Amino acid sequence: MTKDKKQLQIRNREIMDKLDELDLKAKRENRKFTDEENAEYDSLMREHVLNREKLAGMATDAELAKMREHVDKSVQLREFIKGVKEGRENATTILQNAVTDGTDKNGNANLQAGGLLPITIKDLMDTKVEGIDLPRSLRISTGVTGEEVYPYSVDDVEIRVAGEVETIGEQALNFDNIKAVSERLAAQVAVSNNAIDNAAFDLFSFVVFKFQKALRITWAKHLLSHAAWKNNLKSPFALVTAKTIALDNDFAENLAVEVAEIADLGFTSTPELVIDKVTEARLSFRPRIAGDPASGTVIQDGKIAGFDYITSGHVNGELNAQGKYVKSSDRYIGIGNWDMVAVEQRGEARFTVDATSAPVSARNTTVFTLNTNASITELSSKVNGNPDSKPQAFKLLKIVAATT
Repeated sequence: MTKDKKQLQIRNREIMDKLDELDLKAKRENRKFTDEENAEYDSLMREHVLNREKLAGMATDAELAKMREHVDKSVQLREFIKGVKEGRENATTILQNAVTDGTDKNGNANLQAGGLLPITIKDLMDTKVEGIDLPRSLRISTGVTGEEVYPYSVDDVEIRVAGEVETIGEQALNFDNIKAVSERLAAQVAVSNNAIDNAAFDLFSFVVFKFQKALRITWAKHLLSHAAWKNNLKSPFALVTAKTIALDNDFAENLAVEVAEIADLGFTSTPELVIDKVTEARLSFRPRIAGDPASGTVIQDGKIAGFDYITSGHVNGELNAQGKYVKSSDRYIGIGNWDMVAVEQRGEARFTVDATSAPVSARNTTVFTLNTNASITELSSKVNGNPDSKPQAFKLLKIVAATT
């Protein structure tokens, strides 16, 4: 079946998200692509190019001009990064070893010629963070423009038993909507030009990677924690009233009931739970049914009480009295039907590099700036005539000790 323009655009955004995911995973693990990842990367790039060619055939003159402008800028950026990388590698070679090939042969201006021990500069060790993987069923839309409105039906038709000639009253179907409210996401980093000039690695690409990582951390904090942010980027877990669940002999059964209560309201998509690593370790050894070893453990075969889950310490995240984001000493379980939250990166994601303005040049720095907008819209709070307007497809459970 031939895809239309919108489907091709959506697919290309999915491809770019997957390419970013592959790149981020390899960089986080400080390794090169595996053969399978290289094959997947090449396959996705071929599909992306083919889709762009199809889109170009469907585009108007104005759209085509904009696409060419985007390609030109991408080529310029790629060539710039390539030049930085090649220049760095050449300089590093001259510093450590004799150059015997090419047009810039040099047998003396190097450490080897002086009988010195060459310095090997390892890859920069990145910071270690956990819990930035998001639920698999969550979808983040990118490049969304215009005002987003989610209409919903307030009530259903009621069938009545009536007499053969009895007149029945008319019923009205009522509708309402939820509007997405976006917030600006921004960050700015200044890097010394001396660091850029002397770095034995591609510092430009590393800074870009750090911005990508920062966005993943931001999404994890705002989607998985119960922090009551003073903005509209709140997790569904911040909008519900936390309940308690005792770590006793009935823990697995009670957890399953909590999940089932969401399905009982009509939200029957696959739920996905969020727990921290310590809770995962404890539940991996805790019997599912007390006194019955054959029942297994609460967590087994990659599921908790039979349900999918991810691990993230951000599920314990909250704001302290000073409004600072911290991870609570208490441990929580988040339950979510993640198809009932709309996450959008809105408009353009603008990444600018300034090395020439007067204030920046005066400090001998290069400044990297990211600006974009995003929204998180919980969708289950209003349907079914919900009286308290709190999310119905999400729950937050605080784990407490068993009572004796």
